[in-house]
Amino acid sequence: MGFLDRLSNKRAILARGLAAAGAARVLEALGGRRAVVFTYHRVAEPGAGNPFYDNVVSATPEGFRAQMAMIRDRFRVVGPEELIEDHGDGRPRAVVTFDDGYRDNFDAALPILDELGVPATFFIPTDHLERPRLPWWDHVAYVVKASSLDRFEVERAPGDSRPIVVIPGAGDRSAAVMGLIRPVLDGEVPDRDAFLKRLERAAGVDVDSPALGRELFMTWEHLRKLADAGHTIGSHAHGHVALGALDDRDARRELALSRTILEAAVRRPVRAVAYPYGWPGAVSDRTFRLAADVGYRFGFTSFEGIVRPGFDPLAIPRLNVGRGDTPALLRSRAALWGALGRSWL
Repeated sequence: MGFLDRLSNKRAILARGLAAAGAARVLEALGGRRAVVFTYHRVAEPGAGNPFYDNVVSATPEGFRAQMAMIRDRFRVVGPEELIEDHGDGRPRAVVTFDDGYRDNFDAALPILDELGVPATFFIPTDHLERPRLPWWDHVAYVVKASSLDRFEVERAPGDSRPIVVIPGAGDRSAAVMGLIRPVLDGEVPDRDAFLKRLERAAGVDVDSPALGRELFMTWEHLRKLADAGHTIGSHAHGHVALGALDDRDARRELALSRTILEAAVRRPVRAVAYPYGWPGAVSDRTFRLAADVGYRFGFTSFEGIVRPGFDPLAIPRLNVGRGDTPALLRSRAALWGALGRSWL
């Protein structure tokens, strides 16, 4: 068991203790009027059977069912536009969101959502559907997991004297994957596509990215079926790039083009966007203004937190769901944010 798994187990034990002692209920009562937006990415089985990036697996199907049952029972689950409505029933509201448009959202999550009567919002990076391919993080993981080499090196950029040393190891290769993911996130890789090609050569792995992308992501027909079933389709921009790093013209294009494509595809208005990456630096006040300028009413960030009265509808915080989050842990995290304005779980 790795460090992250041990940490998740400790957090889950603490959350069960809060619930058993009645503290979670007290914290919920202290939270007042609030809403919680939960962020999911993939619903799948991580580990040996998953050739892609395990860290985007938010829950197994079994775990997801238990979480949705808890959320349905403890919250009034709504769509983005109902966040600003107060129905006076005393129940906190929740929005269930999915980022990136993975196929298992349709195959694994949708049957559970519909069975339990839970509406959800799916944020789609439209370029991933127009030109299917692996996103860079899944591409990196696929190469590392498929490599038969015991050790290899890959340059961050041509001529860079600090190559990344990769030792895949046997069994769990998550540490080796993260050793490549982190430099990309930290901005140490100037040309991501060229880096992926160097990685393939160094690892001795050929990747048919378009074919794998077609298997990994939803299609336009899937989106139409989601919309017809009463779920909300939102934008995740067009090319899944950090909007805060673009100039006004390019950021506006990313936001507007995605909205136009989605509205034509699902034949419904698209008023909500989840900003790619969504953390400080990847978004800013300028990003929020541009989103409003091109017609979005609601913008979802990756800022950790819950929604309180008077919130900025273009800068909505969310709680990211990870594989270690049990229903009790999700409930406790939301309750702590409501009562204390932060969570130590």
